[in-house]
Amino acid sequence: MMNDNARSLIVGATALVIGVGTGVLFAPHSGARTRRHLRSFAEDMAEDTAEAVDKVIERGKRLVAV
Repeated sequence: MMNDNARSLIVGATALVIGVGTGVLFAPHSGARTRRHLRSFAEDMAEDTAEAVDKVIERGKRLVAV
């Protein structure tokens, strides 16, 4: 069963992906510039996701230890 934090994370990530997809469709820049921007964005998201996963794992460990 998902808790509210996990559900919020999934909803937020879904909204983010939809927003990025929409932004790409209406991108005012060249293809090369848009690809650079998307690559940078994806790297930032990967870091943020890794941090979020680490936090969830730590919370899980604390709950199991209780």
